[in-house]
Amino acid sequence: MPKEKKVKDLMIPLADYPHIPYWFSLRQAMAIVREASIKFEGTFEPRAVLVFDEKYQLMGILTLRDIIKGLEPRFLHETALVKGDPNLAVLMGDLFGPGLKEASQKAVSEVMSPIKVTIQGGDPIAKAIFLMIKEDVGVVPVLQDNKVAGMIRLSDLFKEISDMILGD
Repeated sequence: MPKEKKVKDLMIPLADYPHIPYWFSLRQAMAIVREASIKFEGTFEPRAVLVFDEKYQLMGILTLRDIIKGLEPRFLHETALVKGDPNLAVLMGDLFGPGLKEASQKAVSEVMSPIKVTIQGGDPIAKAIFLMIKEDVGVVPVLQDNKVAGMIRLSDLFKEISDMILGD
């Protein structure tokens, strides 16, 4: 692995990575993800959105899984029977029926995940790989001067490694 490669060399700059304030709704977050997918088609597909407070301090990350889980009907959370056999949910009604739009108004702060780990832009990519594997995450916020500068993704690190092994 080239020793000169740093995390900042492979990160997606924050300006290009979807990010929102904590008071945004799940619906607004979905619109941001869709917009980013269209804008960066062929470059990268966002699988998460960074969540900031009013002082632009990183609060958490909203993954696609968090969004879907936040839209999940309340009865799936409250019914032990459905948890035992998810197929029974069909008997209780459409999973994503009339309450879906209402659920999409929930604030992202209610369903976002905490940030497990961050990395410095000047750190070697080997450290990013180690942290991602250790913490079982696919994206890590990159810090420069104690501020979020971008995101490094496992898929970007994989591409770097595969290019070295297989050739460009």
